[in-house]
Amino acid sequence: MDAPAAAARRDGRALLVRALGGALAMFLVQPPAGLWMLAWVAPVPWLLVVRDGCGAARRPWATLWLGGLVHWLLAVHWLRLPHPATSIGWVALSAYLGLFLPLFVWSARRLVVRHGWPIEAAAALAWAGCEQLRGTILGGFTLGSLGHTQWRWTTLLQSADWGGAPAVGAIVVLAAAALVTASGTVRGAVTPRRAAAGLLAAGLVLGGALGYGRWRIAGAPADPRSLDVLLVQGSIDTELKHDPEAAARVLEEYDGLTRAALGDGPRPDLIVWPETMWRWPVIGIDADCRLPEDVVERVVGPRGTSDGESDASRQARSRAILEQDRLDPLAAHARRYGATWLVGVDRQQVPAAGLEATLHYNTALFLDASGTPIGRYDKMFPVMFGEAVPLADRFPLLQRLTPLPVGLTAGDAPVAVTVAGLRVAPTICYETALPDAIRGVVDVLAAAGARPDVLVNLTNDGWFWGSSELDMHLACGMFRAVEVRTPLAIAANTGFSAAIDGCGRLLERGPRRATGTIRRRLHPDGRVSPWLAVGPVAPATCAGLVGLLVLLAALESRVRAAAASRAATLTAAQTLPSMTGGGDGLQDR
Repeated sequence: MDAPAAAARRDGRALLVRALGGALAMFLVQPPAGLWMLAWVAPVPWLLVVRDGCGAARRPWATLWLGGLVHWLLAVHWLRLPHPATSIGWVALSAYLGLFLPLFVWSARRLVVRHGWPIEAAAALAWAGCEQLRGTILGGFTLGSLGHTQWRWTTLLQSADWGGAPAVGAIVVLAAAALVTASGTVRGAVTPRRAAAGLLAAGLVLGGALGYGRWRIAGAPADPRSLDVLLVQGSIDTELKHDPEAAARVLEEYDGLTRAALGDGPRPDLIVWPETMWRWPVIGIDADCRLPEDVVERVVGPRGTSDGESDASRQARSRAILEQDRLDPLAAHARRYGATWLVGVDRQQVPAAGLEATLHYNTALFLDASGTPIGRYDKMFPVMFGEAVPLADRFPLLQRLTPLPVGLTAGDAPVAVTVAGLRVAPTICYETALPDAIRGVVDVLAAAGARPDVLVNLTNDGWFWGSSELDMHLACGMFRAVEVRTPLAIAANTGFSAAIDGCGRLLERGPRRATGTIRRRLHPDGRVSPWLAVGPVAPATCAGLVGLLVLLAALESRVRAAAASRAATLTAAQTLPSMTGGGDGLQDR
């Protein structure tokens, strides 16, 4: 075997070990293992590639992508649980997310080699940029972020109110990069002075973040107002199959838990059931929708010969009766509970076009103690390919390729309802995994003079059978509370229901895949955070830097290709026929 081939094999094996070693280490810091302190060294194998390069390894970016693929297959293994069809999505999503590892390594190394940046700064900025891109492109995917592993370190968590999870992750990567630099002293590649400088820089950044965190925690307001919330958590695994008895079982469990928690004592200000735990859809019918005559007859009876009721009146009565029939059972339960009730329910809206054009919403419905609806929020950000299939309205075949019978329509705007003198804004399911979505809810309502005092998230995580998805989803909620400085109450089927304050502290958490209730008072925070004021400027700047590096590399590649083409043209032009008649008729001029 010649020397170049041997070097390629040796360097290829070394690169594969580092790529897969980093994949395993980064998986172990996430749930279910949850070795969160290991996060400060887990990126080291990937950072060694940033420091040393790929050598003579063939197809190095494919090897790095393989490492990213393996990491995400392990980290989001729970995506295969809801239905056999979601296994395809699990693999596809992991393959896509795996692309961010070679992008991170390439960006950081380019800053180090081409632009002379210290590896600590290059790695931290490239990591923050890649995480911001991952949380933005194609709607964003933020679960499993490195920064989320540090949710227990409340002081460090406060940095999320200016940089989100990417900022916390960047601090962790910076510290790991300083260790990589220091390790170079062993083989004499780095001077002790340079290693000390890297460690000092990491210590200063971490110390600054902790100092900022202590300042923010100390500045938390002591608002005497509070919202007494009862969060009801059933434990019903969700399956994509029709079971006519399931709705009654769900109601029996949730109603029993609620009544047991209420007892004979004072009522809470707000009772919250998770997403879609009222299993019978409510109906809304547009005023200009004309119902079929057979439907009208079933609702209000056949048309009389002498009652004189107009057709328009019969239509209006039918619409009102159909709508109220679905609300009456909800109203009866609200009166029984004697408190404002926020419940997750499917909602069907029949437009003027008729029943065939019915729109489907995932809704959070408020009812007061008398059973009167006082507010409604329709989920604004349906899960792509989970609740809404792009272009399915134009190409119905796309919807039939999924296990879902219909897609959801996105809601129009956030809603805040006043309960016990405080404004409560609901969100649904994975909206707490979208930083921009929660910031948008708070900003839009604040602009209307109704900034929420408490956020509530209704979610059904019963699709994931008590897996590590519950932990990842909960971590997202803690970061959102810090970013917008607003307490968050979570009612989750199968868990984790939780109460979180405006500093991201987990005040109380429900059990995993078991029933339970949480009764907690949440106090408004109301502070303005940099995240609320100007958005994700810091991580977005890092993402812009990564994008700029890619753009410059693409331009350089085109320039080199053009130069090579001109050189080839010039070489061909320099080889002309000789007019002397000698030789083979060609002479290199």
